[in-house]
Amino acid sequence: MTPRTTRRLLTAAGLAAFFTLPLVVTDRYFLHILVMTGIFAILTSSWNLLTGYAGQLNLGHAAFYGIGAYTSAILATRLGINPWAGLLAGGLLAAAAGFLLGIPSLRLSGPYLAITTIGFAEILRLVAMNWVDLTRGSLGLYGIPPLTPIPITSNVSIEFTSERNFLYVLLIVLLLTVWAIRRMIRSGFGVTLKALRDDEVGAESIGVDTARFKLTVFTISAFFAGVAGALFAHYQRLISPDTLSLGETFAILTMTMLGGLGTLTGPILGAVILTFFSEWLRFVEDMVKLDVRMVIYGLLLIVTIRFMREGVVGLLVKLPWWPKTLGKGGSDGR
Repeated sequence: MTPRTTRRLLTAAGLAAFFTLPLVVTDRYFLHILVMTGIFAILTSSWNLLTGYAGQLNLGHAAFYGIGAYTSAILATRLGINPWAGLLAGGLLAAAAGFLLGIPSLRLSGPYLAITTIGFAEILRLVAMNWVDLTRGSLGLYGIPPLTPIPITSNVSIEFTSERNFLYVLLIVLLLTVWAIRRMIRSGFGVTLKALRDDEVGAESIGVDTARFKLTVFTISAFFAGVAGALFAHYQRLISPDTLSLGETFAILTMTMLGGLGTLTGPILGAVILTFFSEWLRFVEDMVKLDVRMVIYGLLLIVTIRFMREGVVGLLVKLPWWPKTLGKGGSDGR
């Protein structure tokens, strides 16, 4: 069996499992975890595009997530705009913010860019905290409507108040996100991003317009994060300024690093592992009466950077039965 055939069979099996799982699982709590896993998978994939492939260290990615959530929620609750349109609006406004944040990246890099993005996210969190008339401050926005039902016949429609139906929407958005990112990283655009990541000065010396590519990747990454935020708002139906916190970005970063930075499947795998692990930690925290989640995340990040820089995907590649083409970055689409 050729590597391409193996890859296609694994992809088909994965898709079948993705769309069959919601039908098999009946426990609402487990379905809820799957929904949150999907939201984080979109977030990690979008952050990985910016940092893993383009080398732009963004430590304020939760800002785009929060912008998408607040935009769609405010449009639905204050203006009565259809939540489906709110998903697009949240993504577009987050993309506009990503473009603006990308402007400092034209002159900044490394820790300086990281500090700038942290400041950007913290400013937005404080705005959400203090603009009470619009965001209700620390109380958060509540009563956010779910996604509008889709009519099938005059008497039958698909509603999205249940975890199962919402999970299907999320799976479709996740697949579209991964498909779009995969197409980008396999194209000339992706090759240029990796050149920008590996040697920005060298890329400029051969005529690459690094400014244009930086702004483009910031915008695209922010769009996907904004859509994830809008989905979260209409699923939870309650959002608060904590959505824009540094803790959210740190969770996204840890998931991506654990799964495999600069890979296609790594961020999704990391989202699955840490979302389920985080739910288990809630029971531990209830027993010890301490918030240990960020401590554990920090330790996992240290261990990952020290002993397995390629993440879980890098370990899987070393297994004799794992297709090697699923464990490499770049044009082969790890």
